[in-house]
Amino acid sequence: MHIIPNNQPHDIPRGKFRGAGDELFGGQFVVAALLPVLDRLDSTFTDVLDDPEFRRDLDALLLDHVCRPTPLTRLEATSGQGASIFLKREDLSSGQGAGAAAVVGQCLLARRMGMTEVVADTGSGEHGVAVAAAAARLGLKATIYIGRGAAGTYRAMIDRMRSLGAQVVLVSPDISVLHGAMSRALQHWMGDAERCLYIAGAPVGAHPYPTIVRHFQGVIGTEARAALLDRTGRLPDIAIAVMDGGAAASGLFSAFLDDPEVSCLIAEPGEAGGALSQGRPGIFHGARTLLLQDDDGQIRRIGSAAAGASYSAAGPELAAWLRAGRVGVRPVSDADAVDAMRRLAWEHGLALSFESAFGVALALSEAVRLPLGAAILCVTAAAGVVDHHLLDVA
Repeated sequence: MHIIPNNQPHDIPRGKFRGAGDELFGGQFVVAALLPVLDRLDSTFTDVLDDPEFRRDLDALLLDHVCRPTPLTRLEATSGQGASIFLKREDLSSGQGAGAAAVVGQCLLARRMGMTEVVADTGSGEHGVAVAAAAARLGLKATIYIGRGAAGTYRAMIDRMRSLGAQVVLVSPDISVLHGAMSRALQHWMGDAERCLYIAGAPVGAHPYPTIVRHFQGVIGTEARAALLDRTGRLPDIAIAVMDGGAAASGLFSAFLDDPEVSCLIAEPGEAGGALSQGRPGIFHGARTLLLQDDDGQIRRIGSAAAGASYSAAGPELAAWLRAGRVGVRPVSDADAVDAMRRLAWEHGLALSFESAFGVALALSEAVRLPLGAAILCVTAAAGVVDHHLLDVA
């Protein structure tokens, strides 16, 4: 596995990310009791970066447990479409979704720290399954929090978590399905931080979580870059990921940040978009970032039915990349995502999650404006469980 360094300029404090000018995101805005835990996690993470044994263990798990590398699937250019779309098939990573690499890495860190338990939140169930599977593999007890409102749609995912030995706790949402679950998971962690580690499913929260997630997720971008060069001899014109927390986006984009010819675009669920396109700076779940707020500063919901993309804040590093002009964002409606799901299912035989469809919808819209021979790279997530009426299937 290639190490993805934190290429921050030396004048930026560790754990913070520069946007435009002197604007900084990230940091640690947590209760004092968690600071030693975060410092210990940061120290352990720094130590393992140059540890050959840790890298061997991680590489072995990525190969045998997560089933990496995942392939590229090419959607050929059709009438009216100039670019070919290459899907980075994270839905094939043992059914554990696009964040499985970060989950395995964090569970290894938990074991290195002597922890016996891990706790996590999940929206559509993919992250929860990944945590339950990794914890079982590494001999850790797992507790997963999921919104009660998602329990019906994602019952199969809940059953899978439980079959892997995890305790699943249903949470009544306060702001959104994912927000409520994350708040409860963090409370669980704060109450048992001596033996339990929180496993982040996205590059959000207090330092060092955004850096840790982006680092382990970098395997997505490393694989995709090498595979596309091998297939086409060139880099993509556009790299696309959905804002379903940002784990796939941070991992994919990290491989192309130094390539100005590659446009990095995030598809944000919702007619008007989410935290990146509509958010304002604020403190949320331990970090300064962009988040959806009303005029009184209260957190607003995202206008989308995608449970895995219902988090009202952006990862601080993604917010910095956006403000610095390196990453762009495009709102994608639920209706366009459903159309993309139908097209993939009925024309290409691919059943992907609702969250993945937002990225594919953006890729399809960008493909028609690019010349023939251009290439778009789009990362997918797991083949999730969706209501059959989304595809009008009886």
